Amino acid sequence: MSVKTHIHPTAHGLWADTAQTAPATASLNGSFTTEIAVVGAGFTGLSAALHLASAGREVAVIDTGDVGQGCSGRNGGQVNPGWKLDLSGIANHYGSSGAGEEGATKAVGVALQAVPYLSSLIRAESIDCDFIENGYVQGAIGARGLASIQGRAEEWRSFGIEAEILGAAEAESLLGTDAYDGIMLHAQGGNLQPLSYARGLAKAVLAKGGHIFTQTRALSTQRDGDDWIIKTETGQIRAKRILIATNGYTDKFWPGLSEAVVSVASSLSATEPLAPEIAASILPGLHSVSETRRIQVYYRMTVDGRFVIGGRGRTFGQAEGGPTADVRAIAEQYFPTLKGVRWTHDWAGTVAMTWDSAPKLMQMDEGVIAGMGYNGRGVAMSTMMGAILARAAQGEATDLPITAPFKTPFHAFRKIGVQWTVTKGRILDRLDRRARGSG
Repeated sequence: MSVKTHIHPTAHGLWADTAQTAPATASLNGSFTTEIAVVGAGFTGLSAALHLASAGREVAVIDTGDVGQGCSGRNGGQVNPGWKLDLSGIANHYGSSGAGEEGATKAVGVALQAVPYLSSLIRAESIDCDFIENGYVQGAIGARGLASIQGRAEEWRSFGIEAEILGAAEAESLLGTDAYDGIMLHAQGGNLQPLSYARGLAKAVLAKGGHIFTQTRALSTQRDGDDWIIKTETGQIRAKRILIATNGYTDKFWPGLSEAVVSVASSLSATEPLAPEIAASILPGLHSVSETRRIQVYYRMTVDGRFVIGGRGRTFGQAEGGPTADVRAIAEQYFPTLKGVRWTHDWAGTVAMTWDSAPKLMQMDEGVIAGMGYNGRGVAMSTMMGAILARAAQGEATDLPITAPFKTPFHAFRKIGVQWTVTKGRILDRLDRRARGSG
């Protein structure tokens, strides 16, 4: 059974119905002065604010909507290790971009530590977000996919982190689907309730003396002596420094910043709580799964026995208006016992992709730093980026280099580029499947 096809732009689907309560916040009315202002109340901005408040700094967060309004409250809740780039790719990227060998080593360290860092933060702050730390699974199809997970696992093992390759039969036993020729079972990773996590971070910020203003859109900035003034619809914030953490929902607040990333839609769908006999046959270990396919789906089970799946959304128009029939069809293909199950929630959001698949830490102006661009690996990495931004705001050294503002080449044609990439990827994925079937 299907659900409504129109998704309201502020909808958070299943997460809104199952999240912990939101902290009490209000919009900014009038003038407010702080040491550091953070624009964006998602994982990145809230993590930055939490670290700053914990260090005794004055900090205020503003967001156009509520806490977790953007992709932080809409994503699949998968805690995946690393970046879109493999570890060797990270080293090559930073080693060849002026950071040198030391910079490359530090960047790789950021990728290695993102999941452990997230885990330690959740424990330290006692955040109630259904966090399950049971590892991460990447499913491979065909020779290309198998080579990809084999190389990836070898790289992680070289750093002492367990990453096991399982064959098709073992994969089916672990996951309950015969969709893959093999899988990588990575020791790092798991899943959580993303909106609960965002709200938990916000509660921790407030408990440590930070301020959060919701329903407060940042319109523009101006310099006033040594201070920055952020103008909003109903007031203004005066601060010494500004951190921008708007990621896939970056608008025109800071001129040109939206060109640093390409926002790509991702649509998700969730079932009703499954009957025990069905739930027991699907991801019995509650693992989160993504794939080596170029145009992949990602999926998991929730603690209350629902199946959640997401994948590429519409290219043109609002992300939230896209249908989810495609991902539901793949779910039933992978897990035939889902046929006839009631799908109760549809929702969508935008993922911030970067030209070179690396996150961006950028000096926008004196005292203004932006961090964004996680390429679909944002739950852990955005939390880590928040800590990095907090260090930068305090004048401390960072493990990622702070660069000049980045502009995506041919950004004006991004939607055409995304459509071409998706079309090409789907064709090549079909060829991989055909090769698999004839092997």
